[in-house]
Amino acid sequence: MAALKRAQLTFFFCLLLLTGPVGAAETETGDEWMIRINIPASTLELLRYGEVWRRFPVAVGKQSTPTPLGRFTIDVIIENPTWYPTGRPPVPPGVENPLGRYWLGLSLKGYGIHGNNNPLSIGYPQSNGCIRMHNQDVEFLVQLVRVDTPVEIIYQTVQVETYGDKTWLTLYPDYYRRYSKVQEEISTALQRQVLFYPVHWEGLWWLLTDDRPQVIEVPREIHLVLDGAEYPETGFFWDDRAFLPATLARLWGETSAAPYIELVEFMRTHAGQVYGVFNQQAKTIHLYTLRIYYNGRLLPRRGWFQEEPYVPRELVKLLETDLGPPSRPELLREQAAEGRWLPLSALLAGWPKLKADFDAARWVLTLEP
Repeated sequence: MAALKRAQLTFFFCLLLLTGPVGAAETETGDEWMIRINIPASTLELLRYGEVWRRFPVAVGKQSTPTPLGRFTIDVIIENPTWYPTGRPPVPPGVENPLGRYWLGLSLKGYGIHGNNNPLSIGYPQSNGCIRMHNQDVEFLVQLVRVDTPVEIIYQTVQVETYGDKTWLTLYPDYYRRYSKVQEEISTALQRQVLFYPVHWEGLWWLLTDDRPQVIEVPREIHLVLDGAEYPETGFFWDDRAFLPATLARLWGETSAAPYIELVEFMRTHAGQVYGVFNQQAKTIHLYTLRIYYNGRLLPRRGWFQEEPYVPRELVKLLETDLGPPSRPELLREQAAEGRWLPLSALLAGWPKLKADFDAARWVLTLEP
C-alpha cells in the first residue's frame, strides 16, 4: 500500500513537470527564483517569478529534531563542504560526508539545504533539521539560485489541485502532530480554493482512509430526483462512477451496512424495482420506482415488477381490515411463504372486489377497496 501511495505522488510530480506551473506565490524581493519547502509533503519547490517551476523530493527533520518554519534566505553556498559533527572529528568531502557535494546554508545558522550519502532517506523525516536532497537535484539547484535567494519553509498537510474538470486532494503525514481535526483542516483547505463543482462532504469523509500520503479525487455532489420529486439526500460522482445514498433501500424495507452504494450495483440488486436515468451534463439522477396507491394514499413501501406487479406482504393487513378475510386464504399463505412479496394476481384472487389499475408507463399501481 505504501508503495502504491508513493507511486501516486510520483505521478503528480511528473505531471507537474509536463504541464508547467500549478500554483503561485509572491516573493518579497522580486527575485527570479524562490524556494518553498513543505515539511509534510517532503518536497522542495523551485518557484520562478512566483510560479512553481520544478518540484524535488527531500528529507526533512525528525519529530525530535524538527525543521524550523519561517522565511529565510540562502546565506552561503559551499561546494564540497566539510561536515563538523558535534563531539566528533570533522568529515572531509567525499562519499562518507552526509552533506553531499553542496551546502546551501540558510540565514538561520546551523540549518541548510544539502546533498546526502543516504538516498533512501529522501521522502521521509530523517534529518536533524536540515533539508536533504538527492545529489543530482542539489547540483541542479545550485546552477539557478544564489546567495540571498528567498527560502520559505511551511507546514501544509493538505494540498488541493485541479486538473481538467476534477479536483484532487493530497493528504500528507502530520509528522509533527500539529493537527488533530483532520476534517476541519480539509474543509478549510478546500474552501480557500475556487472549485468548479459542489463538494459532497459526507461522501468525501466516507472515502477517506487513514493512510498517508493519500491522493483522492474530491467527490462531486449530484442531485437525485425520485419519482419526479427531489430526494432529500444527494449522491456523488467519483472515479467516473455515481454513488447513491443507501437510505434509498428503505423504500423496499431493506437496510445497508454502507452509507453509499454505487449506481450500477444499486440497479443490479434492485432489478425490477427501480429504473434510472443519469444526466451526466446536469449531474442529476432521475429514479423511478413502482409506486402503490391504496385508497388514494401512497404506501411508503415500493413494489417491484416481474411479469406482473408485486406488492409488499404488509398490504394484506390493510385489506383484511377494510375488506375482511380473503376468499382464498390458502393461496395467500402459499404465496406469502415464498417471500415478502405477493403477486397482484394472488391479491386479486383473495379479494375479488378489489379494484386494481396498473399504469405500466408510469409504474403506478392504484388499488381501491
